[in-house]
Amino acid sequence: MTQPIELDEALFEEAPRINMSRRGLVCGLAAGTVFPFVVSGCTTNPYTGEQELNIFGEAQIAEMAATAWSDLKSQTPQSSNPQLREAVLRTWNRVERVTPKAGEQWDVAVFDTDDVNAFVMPGNRVGVYRGIVDLSENEDQLSAVLGHEVGHSVYRHAGRRMTRATLAQTALIAGQVAVVSSEELRQYGDLIVGLGGAAMQFGVVLPYSRQSELEADKAGVDYMHAAGYDVTQSVRLWELMDAKSAGQRPPEFMSTHPEPARRADELTRYINAKGYALI
Repeated sequence: MTQPIELDEALFEEAPRINMSRRGLVCGLAAGTVFPFVVSGCTTNPYTGEQELNIFGEAQIAEMAATAWSDLKSQTPQSSNPQLREAVLRTWNRVERVTPKAGEQWDVAVFDTDDVNAFVMPGNRVGVYRGIVDLSENEDQLSAVLGHEVGHSVYRHAGRRMTRATLAQTALIAGQVAVVSSEELRQYGDLIVGLGGAAMQFGVVLPYSRQSELEADKAGVDYMHAAGYDVTQSVRLWELMDAKSAGQRPPEFMSTHPEPARRADELTRYINAKGYALI
């Protein structure tokens, strides 16, 4: 994460992907233990009250992310600009205290690189790059960035994404086992597995990731409004993002993130529907 990265892949990124090992999944399938493990993963999100499928505990994924966070902070220069750091922390404090996670301990780092990016890691760790602050025209837009990151944490998107990636991998391996076990299908094994992997990636994993981004966008707007920021600036932010990343993005169906123009449009409709403003 310390190297230059594509704008679309990094934009408002959440926790790094961590999957169960292939060996572990195969053993689980053979022993019949994977399905009960998945069923037992239905939990209640303490922040939203919603039932969700999450087979990874928050403490578990926070521990997984701890080393990555420590390495990132040691390898990436942090900003020594007091005005920039003050702007980020001032905006952060104003947004965080109106969220469902108000009062929790957070580690907020401001990195001194040109990356137009911000992210949240499990364990309440937030990284903001100078590039995203420079792009933002005002603190209202910066509050949209930070509110978005809290939204990821509130909805526990990291654990949910890891769960879906694990289930997808389990399904693919089960399919491979079925192919190997069938003499009729064995000759088409590579083709079937390849098509299955593509279908899972483009039909399940990526669409879920894009939906999570839109969910975090809307949560961020809710927090902006509660904190007294101008919610219309969230739309303006995505217009700036659209111009900044023009020509650099893959087609949306191949991306973890929705098109910036779509995000601006979704937020416009959401803000109007909520009565926060009229755009």
